[in-house]
Amino acid sequence: MIAQINNISVRFDQITALENISFSLNKGDFLYVLGPNGAGKSTLIKVLTRSLKPSSGTIMLTTNKLGFLPQMLNRKQNFPITVIETIYTGFDKQKLIMSKEEKLIIFKWLEKMGISHLAKNMMHTLSGGEQQRVYLIRALVSNPELLILDEPTSALDPDFRKAFHDLLNDLNAKGVTIIFVTHDLHNMDTVNKKVLHIDKNVLYFGLCSNYQKEVSHHV
Repeated sequence: MIAQINNISVRFDQITALENISFSLNKGDFLYVLGPNGAGKSTLIKVLTRSLKPSSGTIMLTTNKLGFLPQMLNRKQNFPITVIETIYTGFDKQKLIMSKEEKLIIFKWLEKMGISHLAKNMMHTLSGGEQQRVYLIRALVSNPELLILDEPTSALDPDFRKAFHDLLNDLNAKGVTIIFVTHDLHNMDTVNKKVLHIDKNVLYFGLCSNYQKEVSHHV
């Protein structure tokens, strides 16, 4: 077990964002989180990343090695930070000068993502898709055991999406547990993967294959 969520509810004044959400994940699970706009998907992610405390319920994570790619990247236009410097902030501990080993890890990932030529570029000069790749690397350099992705393909170029999904499947095969927030399962690889469909509360939790057979009309 890597995550156990029990009866999580989140309320803001009179507004209920989540109501009695419960599910569990084993190490190596790949979970798609589905739901319409306003369903509480991003609120759930904030609870999982501990940036938001639930109004009630409990959450237990058995690992502190968590990588996170948010949906809305906090980018300050013209802020003077390079691609390498941005990725370096993803390491567990940073020093004034990064080590040769850390540089090698960064460049290995940059090559894998096809953006090694952008290593010294300023972040604000990159396209949305290029920035998305940089922040994905930032989430991966510390070798997370749990990787949380909030609509990660929203800014990716279509020609990179297959490579991106292949990368996720490779990480998952190596034991990384993945939570992937998306609007629907269209064009998604659903083999041996799970679905959590929410709309403030849980509408379905289980295997993708059963979800598509039984409740695909809810999407």
